[in-house]
Amino acid sequence: MKFTFLRKLRYLRLNIVFLIFGILFIMYFIIVSINWGRADTFNIVMIFLGLFWIIITVKFNKIFTIFGKLPRIIKIFFKVVLFSFLLSFVIVECIIIYNMRSTAATNADYIIVLGCQVDGSIPSIPLLRRVNTAINYLKKNQNTNVVISGGQGPGEDITEAAVMKRILVQNGINEKRIFEENNSKSTMENFKFSDKLYNLKDKNVIIVSTDYHMFRALSTAKKLNYKNINSLPSRSQLSVLPVYLLREYAAVIYYKISKKI
Repeated sequence: MKFTFLRKLRYLRLNIVFLIFGILFIMYFIIVSINWGRADTFNIVMIFLGLFWIIITVKFNKIFTIFGKLPRIIKIFFKVVLFSFLLSFVIVECIIIYNMRSTAATNADYIIVLGCQVDGSIPSIPLLRRVNTAINYLKKNQNTNVVISGGQGPGEDITEAAVMKRILVQNGINEKRIFEENNSKSTMENFKFSDKLYNLKDKNVIIVSTDYHMFRALSTAKKLNYKNINSLPSRSQLSVLPVYLLREYAAVIYYKISKKI
């Protein structure tokens, strides 16, 4: 009787902790969506997952009872799936975080700046940080040229490449050093189209992208046979880094399943 009471008390405490976590999880993604000024698909999915988690927490005892009545083989299956997901999540996130560092050497032949969202003709903060990172490198390495890669997506009045070129020129980068690729709409296309235009695979190339995106960018370039590549990550905003790390896990898994990396 005492054991049963203590076990129920432990479950109650866990339920409270998980419930608070679920509420904070939802609030965080709502706040991020408001700050972004748009209902991002990923954020909406995460909000619904948070609600689902809260429902499970509230109905935990009932769910636990039902789970206890399932055949042993099904229980083992669920545990294996859960363990595999958690293990993959930890491994992939560790790899992503490890690759958030810079490996850039001086005097590369080219740097490739990967595009990011533009609001009309105004660069998003991640894009602006990428371009500023490129500017700092280009000013220190006068013999390096830059390929700016990014097409035009929904809500964008001009291409991402055009926005990047404008910022580069305004900050004193000579137009003769700037090469545009303005048709790509994905990381894979960034590298495919840039190489098609400027034959980059055998050059010494530095990739400029946001830190959380660097592992996927490097892996994609290697998949496309870029031979001499290094990374120059721009720093992401700490307030939204958790969102992007979660998104990047999903993106890496998708790229791996679809054999893009």
